[in-house]
Amino acid sequence: MHTASPCLDHWPSVIERLSSLLDLDASARVHGALVRRRGVRSAADLLHLGLLYGPGGLSLRSVASHATETGIADLCDVSLLDRLRNAGAFFADVLNHLLADVRGKPPGEACSGLSLVDGSTVSLPASEGSDWRLHARYEPARGGFTDLLITEASTAEALSCVAVRPGDVMVQDRGYARVRNFAHARANGADFITRIGWRSVKLFNLAEQSFDLLAALPASGAPVVEHQVRIGAASTGMPARLIIARKPPEATARQQARLHRKASRKGHKTDPRTLRTAGFMMLLTSLSAERVTANDVVRLYRMRWQIELAFKRLKSLGGFADLRATDPRLARTWLLAHLIAVVLIETSLGEALDSPP
Repeated sequence: MHTASPCLDHWPSVIERLSSLLDLDASARVHGALVRRRGVRSAADLLHLGLLYGPGGLSLRSVASHATETGIADLCDVSLLDRLRNAGAFFADVLNHLLADVRGKPPGEACSGLSLVDGSTVSLPASEGSDWRLHARYEPARGGFTDLLITEASTAEALSCVAVRPGDVMVQDRGYARVRNFAHARANGADFITRIGWRSVKLFNLAEQSFDLLAALPASGAPVVEHQVRIGAASTGMPARLIIARKPPEATARQQARLHRKASRKGHKTDPRTLRTAGFMMLLTSLSAERVTANDVVRLYRMRWQIELAFKRLKSLGGFADLRATDPRLARTWLLAHLIAVVLIETSLGEALDSPP
């Protein structure tokens, strides 16, 4: 079990930074987290308790005992439970101000404007499915997350769950291959690079005829090819470039083996079309050929490993996947406390480095 969080080792400096971003006590009052100060004197102390319980890895009873011994607060574990159940909106406000501060700082030169968007799920203890979904945006130029949103797992992955700014290039996996996400990016002055499956999106050619993606797969020749297409309705569809990159034989074999295993578990036969497209990476992008070549689009998409690695750090090292709270309101506070700690740690590391990793 975790016993401490690195962000708690320098608590006075943490509170000094947070207090420069927002009035903690006012936020806690507005969001109903500090209506009465009985047992907890300030919003800073309430946040301290939440971080001890979440990324600190302590049980409610241990946090209450530690708080009493150190003079942070004077309350029992039942009272602490009630306090933290009501602190979710306050913790979300703290997280949003932290992220706004990160976004407001100038990024590094490399890949400025590139944003990697993805989602991840978390389950309650003994749950048979996913209960919470984390929507995230990661900017390589800043070396960390710049948007984090917790919702119930029923909320689908969507580009509207993160901030989209003019000039951004949003890189997304197949879960975001929806017309509404493409339209959202363009309506906000951003471009997109999105991976698709062979039946993810209805495509048309420039002659307003249905585009046969399977027929467009190269039988041999160049490792990367591209086609001009329209997304959605033939006459009013959004123009885009379809870029198809051939995978190495070993990667194709691994993907086809995974598809066979998945179909076997469900008692299905694998669709031959799915097996065929497993040998290719298919991308849609609104970036013009004059601005970015097809090979560079493929290279930019492959930078998604950075957000995938960030999720792994968050879950394995940060303990984000080890959700212990069973009460939904308490669980939300627990998750938000972890995200606050992650942003604090990422920004402190970024300040210590000459440039983002």
